[in-house]
Amino acid sequence: MIGAVFICALLFFGIAPAIQVTSPPSDDMDFLAGNLQKEMPHALNTGINSSDPLGVLCNFTGFSGDAVLGRGIDLGVLWIVFMPGDGDVNVSAGNFMDSGETVGVNISGTYRDIYVAAGTVNSTLFTISGYTFDAEVTAGGESTKAVLLSNKTSIYSVISMERGEKVVRKELLA
Repeated sequence: MIGAVFICALLFFGIAPAIQVTSPPSDDMDFLAGNLQKEMPHALNTGINSSDPLGVLCNFTGFSGDAVLGRGIDLGVLWIVFMPGDGDVNVSAGNFMDSGETVGVNISGTYRDIYVAAGTVNSTLFTISGYTFDAEVTAGGESTKAVLLSNKTSIYSVISMERGEKVVRKELLA
């Protein structure tokens, strides 16, 4: 009897506690949104170098949405690319949200609304002059102003990630 108690005590203290196999998802959305915020300008530059800036940016945005969906995160991205030419700037808006969006763009006093259906890109042309131009973008009830160079492609983006009740929103201007 004493031997049985002794063996039970050895087994009880000798076995490691059970390890929890499942754990709740970590709060990774802020990290992922920040990473996306840093990588979008690189994707745009890769597209510029391959002569397809909008195509590469669309593919990168779609890939990013698929990658975070595997973590249970819904990604929404709205980006506006300013591609200066000779005396003009091509403004292209890409909508990777769940619904159509109207983006208001004001370039040096000329205002236009650009409607972009979900999952598409729409573009318009503005006349510019000088080394810099003023740009204002209004989307989702918020406005952002910037002075952009007329010899550099620039991007403005709104990144939104949702998982359940948690929402992370970041903006990018590069």
